[in-house]
Amino acid sequence: MKLKLSYVIMFLGLIFGITSCDLDPKVYSEMTEQNFPETIDDANQLLTGLYANLKNNSGGLNDSGANGGWGWPVYTINENGWYGFNEITTDEAYYVEGTEMRDFTWGSAFDTMNTYRLGRNIARATNLIDVLNKLSMDDATKNRMIAETKCIRADIMYALYSLYGPVPMVIDPADVQKGGYVARPSKEEYFNQMVKDLTEAIPYLYEKTQGTANWGRVNKGLANMLLMKLYMNDHQYDKALPYAEALTKMGYKLSEDYFDAFKNEQSDEIIWAVPSGTISDNEWFYYAIPSDCNQVCGQEVAPYWGVFTMPWAFYNTFTDQDVRKMGIGATYKEYRKNAQTNQIDTILHSRYSDPGQRLQYGPLVVKYFLDKDKTSTGRIYQVCYRYSDVLLCLAEIENNLHGPTDKALGYLKQITDRAGTTSTIPVDIQASKEKFNEFLLAERGRELYFEGWRREDLIRFGKFISNAIARGKKDAKDYMTVLPIPPSVITQSGGIVKQNAGYE
Repeated sequence: MKLKLSYVIMFLGLIFGITSCDLDPKVYSEMTEQNFPETIDDANQLLTGLYANLKNNSGGLNDSGANGGWGWPVYTINENGWYGFNEITTDEAYYVEGTEMRDFTWGSAFDTMNTYRLGRNIARATNLIDVLNKLSMDDATKNRMIAETKCIRADIMYALYSLYGPVPMVIDPADVQKGGYVARPSKEEYFNQMVKDLTEAIPYLYEKTQGTANWGRVNKGLANMLLMKLYMNDHQYDKALPYAEALTKMGYKLSEDYFDAFKNEQSDEIIWAVPSGTISDNEWFYYAIPSDCNQVCGQEVAPYWGVFTMPWAFYNTFTDQDVRKMGIGATYKEYRKNAQTNQIDTILHSRYSDPGQRLQYGPLVVKYFLDKDKTSTGRIYQVCYRYSDVLLCLAEIENNLHGPTDKALGYLKQITDRAGTTSTIPVDIQASKEKFNEFLLAERGRELYFEGWRREDLIRFGKFISNAIARGKKDAKDYMTVLPIPPSVITQSGGIVKQNAGYE
């Protein structure tokens, strides 16, 4: 098959590192009847490339174009990307290095281009859907591949919407060919497009994929989770309910062991995860384990640069009987060679005695109980969506629709029963919706710590800015629930792309 070089570069760039850039208003691709993809294998390569945007490696997408740089996938574990921003800006994570996100000192000049650059893939997904529609293949395969593409596009759009509000989106294939800048759509238009993509995709997506050759591909569970989250974050609880209930009928279940999902990649509690493997290095342990740590939470680890900790104030919200606390290291051991004896001494670092490099800021978060030979290479998976989140969401939905009913409490108790903390539920939790939500928000933090949901939860519960101010972040302002559009985008678009309110 003969493809023009621009087309090959564009899509192979998605697989091996991206080569074009958001700020280039050129044509995204050129296809004619002579160079159009001809086989399912061709189309599969394009689809595989689009999956690169859902990786967790901070170096996953390389922009080497005219305005190039690194692009950060959705589940990047470091300070950039949807996951990183959702942790660093909250009370459950302390980021040792950069201070702007941690201290709410970012302003209109704050440049998050490495994250915003992800938006170019909305148009690329649109282009791929057009490719698939024009290819000759059986209907089942075509429908499934288009559904995967729509789900990935919606996931990318979801992450960007969470961070920036609506960003420019190119949904018409004809507009992809035109290139250039487009204005930001309204929130309603953007929101409705995500819903449209996901609802159209669900009938053709894979079912539960644990233990199958399709593990790691987007599936019905992920699409339903995204729809549930979209409507919940918009406080449309009645519309979120059907998707939450659908997830209870897909074969997922709460494991008896809280850590099963973090030591068993095929756990039935996992709805969707970035799978392990050589294509997608997971940098979790690189960012969690400091350079003087060799053992934490009872497991051997390799020392890295470790710049994430959990603040002691958040750690103190866990009671001693809470089994989830076992994934948080309030102490750790260092193996240090003794210059006099030439033996290896074991140094215990604790909060109050020889805290080492990191415990002055807070305990270490491990959570993944995997062998050192796996964690040291980064060949581990990352949990993105779990069934326990569904149960907590059902409790929230029920409470906000009908009040703190026994049904809402029943969903909540499934989580606290497993954690061993049901006795900590306030006796007056059913006194009001507000009382129930207060405990539920705190419980979401303890159940889902360091899984990337804290910022969204705080925003949805109306606590993001007040929580920051209570922690001494005096620069936190109400409009900072979203980030500024990178200033280079505003400038080079000639004002077509407008800045978020508060950052003008």
